[in-house]
Amino acid sequence: MILTSKNESDFFSCLDKIGLKERVDSEKNVLIKINLARPAQKGHPRTDTELLSDVIKYVYINRGTCAIAESANGYLRKNLEHAGLGDIISKYQVEIIDLDFEEVERLGINEEEHYLPKCLKSYGVRIGIPATSKRSQMIFSNNVKLFVGAVPRRMYQIDNKNVDWRPRVHIDLHKSVANIFCAIQKYSPFSFFINGGTAMDENKGEFKYNEILIGDDGIELDLHVLKNYYSYLEVPEYLKRLQER
Repeated sequence: MILTSKNESDFFSCLDKIGLKERVDSEKNVLIKINLARPAQKGHPRTDTELLSDVIKYVYINRGTCAIAESANGYLRKNLEHAGLGDIISKYQVEIIDLDFEEVERLGINEEEHYLPKCLKSYGVRIGIPATSKRSQMIFSNNVKLFVGAVPRRMYQIDNKNVDWRPRVHIDLHKSVANIFCAIQKYSPFSFFINGGTAMDENKGEFKYNEILIGDDGIELDLHVLKNYYSYLEVPEYLKRLQER
């Protein structure tokens, strides 16, 4: 299911319709995986702050508690404050979880081993709010690829080197992106995905979504965004792999 909204009131109604209100009422504790490993800069958008703020408000209006998660190498709180979210985090007592420092559980999937933060299982409702981008010489990044940033980078180094990325993922990038998404969905499924705000296109530069998209299937929503906002792009290999599965 994919729903669209143009304003906050309509957005909250869509969240009700897709089942988030019922889930929050039942489970109470909500985890939001965002894209904010580094602060946003020109050509490198991150999770939209207004969108994230609205989701936090919605969770608390419905008597839930909220945590924000991202692998940010120790800088997540600072990145959130830099993005102007310090007040809302304080007001609603939002928990901040830097996934780079969490204990992990190993999961074998499709001839690879991946390391998933155990804390993900502590939350009854899980939401993904990525930033959409296709930059030059980079693969399309949105809902599915968001979860490469959920695995701690210390577990994905090679030859005992310590770099600020995950070289093991890049050995077979499309296979690993698909496998990480599958592993996350098997271990601690994300049931809601929200896209909106500023996005990046290698041809036209930064642009704004003309609506907010709310879905319950990250693969379906990625394909929808590709068709409607990046129609010139071929479906990336990692999404083709996931479609075949």
